[in-house]
Amino acid sequence: MKIETEALGGPIGAAALRRLLALRGHKLQAAEVTGALQKAGRPRFAGGHAALAALSDALGHLGVTQVRLAATRADMLTERHLPALVEHEARAWVLREMRGARRLLDPGDGNPREVDRAALAGAFAIWLDHPVEAFKPKGKSTAARLLTGALAIRARLLVEVALATILTSALAVAISFFALQVYDRVIPSFAYATLHALAGVVGVLIAFDFVLRLVRAHLLDRISREVDEEVSVAVFRALSGVRLDARPGTVGTLAAQVAGLEVARSFFASSVLFTLAEMPFALLFAAVIAFIAGPIAWVYAALAIGAVAAALLAAARLRTLSRRQLEAGFRRNGLLVESIQGAETIKAFGAGWRFAERWREATAEIAGMGLRARTVMTSAATLAQTLSNAAYVGVVVFGVYLVESGSLTVGGLIACTMLGSRVIGPIASGVALITQAQQAAQSLRAVDSVLSLPPERDPDTPVLAPAALGHELVLEGARFFYANVPVPQVDVPALRIAQGERVVLLGPPGSGKSTLLRLLSGLYRPAQGRALLGGVDVTLLDPELVRRLVGYLPQEVQLFRGTLRENLDLEGTVSDDVLVSSVRELGLDALVRDHPRGLDREIAEAGSGLSGGQRQMAGVARLLLRRPRVWLLDEPTGALDQAFEARALQVLVRALSPGDSFVIATHRPAAIPLASRIIVMQQGRIVLDGERERVLHALRVNAERASQRSDSNPALAA
Repeated sequence: MKIETEALGGPIGAAALRRLLALRGHKLQAAEVTGALQKAGRPRFAGGHAALAALSDALGHLGVTQVRLAATRADMLTERHLPALVEHEARAWVLREMRGARRLLDPGDGNPREVDRAALAGAFAIWLDHPVEAFKPKGKSTAARLLTGALAIRARLLVEVALATILTSALAVAISFFALQVYDRVIPSFAYATLHALAGVVGVLIAFDFVLRLVRAHLLDRISREVDEEVSVAVFRALSGVRLDARPGTVGTLAAQVAGLEVARSFFASSVLFTLAEMPFALLFAAVIAFIAGPIAWVYAALAIGAVAAALLAAARLRTLSRRQLEAGFRRNGLLVESIQGAETIKAFGAGWRFAERWREATAEIAGMGLRARTVMTSAATLAQTLSNAAYVGVVVFGVYLVESGSLTVGGLIACTMLGSRVIGPIASGVALITQAQQAAQSLRAVDSVLSLPPERDPDTPVLAPAALGHELVLEGARFFYANVPVPQVDVPALRIAQGERVVLLGPPGSGKSTLLRLLSGLYRPAQGRALLGGVDVTLLDPELVRRLVGYLPQEVQLFRGTLRENLDLEGTVSDDVLVSSVRELGLDALVRDHPRGLDREIAEAGSGLSGGQRQMAGVARLLLRRPRVWLLDEPTGALDQAFEARALQVLVRALSPGDSFVIATHRPAAIPLASRIIVMQQGRIVLDGERERVLHALRVNAERASQRSDSNPALAA
């Protein structure tokens, strides 16, 4: 299958590229950009990996190295991707802004223009992604550092929130002094003019307070949204960068751990800020009370000490309960995901009662711990409320004696009771936040366990991205262990697959064929030894380069929610002509022809609604569209009948270039004629390796000997 020149987009213009780089902060001369594009072979839109590699070379000549290129279609771009290069009317433009349904295009010559969004439908696009630096933990809680770092970036907004809180607290003091003046000066003389003047001033202050509270809520919502997006993307990138062999097998638990970030984010970006901002003013209000009524302030001091003591005791008891409740919630979420994924098997074998019982037990455990936590919290909150009521009564009783002695007026007593509520409020809110604080802390620890998983690439190790890299695959002393399994799943002292070699991998189920392919692809890292690609340790190579060169098709093809086009062309870089050609070659055109939306037909989660064979053919199509130089296929035709299997293998053979390496693990005899070499695995070790006919002869001899031993032993024969 070859990509015709007509299927490619137009050339990437120097003027548009220069303008894009200028918007990115790189000031370059037009001649420099033109020369770099010429040296790179004039890359074009929709030229696939070759075009992106050429454009990357051009950017390297210009000194722009800390970027990653991504090709897609213009209608898939969002504001986050801007500015980006797009092809429109057979020339390159810079897409600078999205204004509703309008798009601002800049050709780089100083004459920007607006076009309708529909005018760019299906247009080729390239954007420069500045990769986020790998996060390096420097403290105990990496998740907490992510959150606090995101909040620190928005320190100005947080200062504005604190300022709004200061002003609203100051208004509370003004209202209490309004009450003092009314009771002490207005009522004795019925000075209505003074009353109306004071009421007018306070009315303005109340309106101002209303506006401030709305502004404060808006700022907090903005902070919450921005922090959520930034931190969630960082955690998702970290999760995506985790080595596959290091990921825990419990998908539901892992998803729940990541979702725990929402609990912590909500805590840090919402009510806690109000409470923290109001805490210092509790002391201010107590000082104002002391100024007005002197010893009455000691009543509120006693209240504060009692409430804080109750809060500390509750926090100590809630710490363990919150951790156990969160862990139980993770397990229950894992059970839910497992039950949904395996619903067909559960129903077919009548195992619904077993999973329902597990769900009931998990729910009962969570409910029991939740009840205990609520009991602790209710006790602390009730104690705080009781102390609040007692403080109010104590202030009134004590105040009566002070009024009688002449050291306090009635207005002063009323003002003290009003300010007292502002002393009590933050303390009571702090007690109520104990549960949220514990849940947030435990959620951060759960996210930490995700962020602490080993990444695919060590952030402290510089990666290599050589322009010319061979395709030879080598394993040296490679041993791989699955978690908590002391026996190696793969134990290969030495293996070399030369460039251009065709290999079939045979062996019984569980012999290690799939794991061996993952080691060769770089998706798994050997626990001992190393894997090399083109003579370079895979761990030292840029993962993007490895993915471009090495194509791996797993045994279980995963389809995603979206369109058929998006599932076949996951990168969004292939033209419709090439896509349709591949679909037709593999016989998948029925999926397109039988649906009114064609390639844009919707695919449900995990490809439900498609047969196993259709999903496998979709996986083969993905690999064909990637055009790798190393092809690693794990049982690619296991769910196909003989006709479709023969068709798929023929298409794969035609797609191979002479220098491409090809390794296929299979139980089907149809793939054996494709190979010049056969490797046989058993119990994680290579037991036979050599030229095809010699290995097949050895297998036949071994089978005959086994048959003879079985015939000579009546017990075995029986």
